[in-house]
This record gives sequence, C-alpha cells and structure tokens, in this order.
Amino acid sequence: MPELPEVETIVRQLNKEVLNRKIEDVLCFSKEILKNSSPLDFKNKIKKTRILKVERKGKNILIYLDNNLIILIHLKLTGHLLLGKYEIKNNQLVPQEDLLKDPNNRFIRLAFKLDNNKYLVLSDLRKFAKVLLLRKEDLTKEISSLGIDPLAEDFSLDKLKQILAQKRGIIKKFLMNQKYISGIGNIYASEILFEAKIHPLKKIESLKKEEIENLYLAIKKVLKKAIQYQGTSAQDETYRNIYGEKGGYTRFLKVYQRKKCPICSGEIKRIRIDNRSTFYCPNCQKL
Repeated sequence: MPELPEVETIVRQLNKEVLNRKIEDVLCFSKEILKNSSPLDFKNKIKKTRILKVERKGKNILIYLDNNLIILIHLKLTGHLLLGKYEIKNNQLVPQEDLLKDPNNRFIRLAFKLDNNKYLVLSDLRKFAKVLLLRKEDLTKEISSLGIDPLAEDFSLDKLKQILAQKRGIIKKFLMNQKYISGIGNIYASEILFEAKIHPLKKIESLKKEEIENLYLAIKKVLKKAIQYQGTSAQDETYRNIYGEKGGYTRFLKVYQRKKCPICSGEIKRIRIDNRSTFYCPNCQKL
C-alpha cells in the first residue's frame, strides 16, 4: 500500500504537472471505486472544472477544484496515479508505449482527460481504491480521525512523548495506527523501528527516554529520505509515481523483505503482527 512518502511524491508531482489544468472529460471503468456518487453524477460535477491545488492528508490525495469541490483519492493496496497520453481502443483507454511496458499500469479504473490532451488515470489491480467527491465541510468530517502528520511543523519530540504517554500496547501497532500518527504503514514502520533500534513487539510503556528520542529522529530521517528517492516499490508492491517509475528508496531498505542485517550481518526475522509481515533484526533490536 502506498504510504506517506509515496503519496507525498505523487502530490508533489501533480502540483508540478496539473495545476490550473481543466478537466475536459471523465471516464469511469469501475464504478465501485466511486464511493459516494454515480459515474454520471461524478462526471457532471467535475467536467470543465480547473484544478487549483493538490494536497496530502495522511495517505489521502486531495484535488481541489474551482467549483469548491474536492476529489479525495485513497490508493489503498494497489492503486497508483499516472499522467500521460492515452487513446481509446475498443472502449478501453490504452496508454502510450512506455507506460504499457509495465503490467501494473494496465488496470485503469478512472481517467481524467485534461486540456493538454493528457490523461490523469487511476490504475488499480485490486479495485480497492477509494474516490470521494466532497465539499470542504465533508472533507473535515472525512479526515477528522487522522492523527498528527509526522512531517508537520508541530510534530515535535515533546508532541510524540505526549501522544505515547497516553497509549499502551505494541510499538509497531502504534506506528501504523492512523489515529495517532498519519501516513506510516507497514514498510516504514519496520524501517523506522530498525533505525531506532527498537523491537517491533516492545511495549510502549516500557520505552526509555533515549528510545523515544531515537524513534522521533528515525521517523523524520526515514520518511524524508524515502520522499527524496520518491518512495518504495518493494517486491510485493505495485506503487509507481505519476510517470510510471518505480520508487528509488527500495535500494535503501534495511530490513523490509531483506535477509541479512546491514549492521551485524545477522538473519532478519519475519513475524506477523495484526496479519501483516514485520521485519526486524533480533541482534540489533532487543526486546
């Protein structure tokens, strides 16, 4: 699933490419991804509108239109947005040759035709992506349960300590709970805990002051570097940026889907937490 670095990459690229572009047409090939409107209603409300800005809230992409409506896109497990030239063949939208080479780019569920003859499309193998059309007041309700963004200015060490002081349970589950800190998922939770030298099963209430400080620094370091390299396309991930390119942070992963620890050369262990794979080094991350 695309996490904060992947979604942030997409948002930054969209702000560079589609601002002030008019949406000339909308094509929907899988109506189930539109969660609060029919394809016809969705099309009628956004056709001929202009894109004013694109933002990220947690793992959500927000596209603001000049009619005061907002398109919210959550990519879920296998969704990604692509920008390029397409043509309609046999009632299907067929991408240009370079995008066609990657099979992960073929599953087009929704497409926005822009006024520069390019399409912004949502490709999603599993059809789990969520697309909502919202007013500003609806958006406030939709994202009200999200926790603090780890890239926000007010996400300080003291803020992290304050949040942790009110929680109990396993640190890995805490990091992935969007109600506490928004945007961190399975890949980066494993990488952050390795960077901080904290065992994923360690209880929050047993964390020492130094460990919390290390955790804070690790969150900032890992996420910022992942954004710098435009996210991660791990072995079981379909994430691509809007140009159809894989994330470059994959080569910097230290424990996720790795076999040997880059520090001690010990064997990386894989366990299941809430039915999700968790990777860690038992030598460097003591319980």
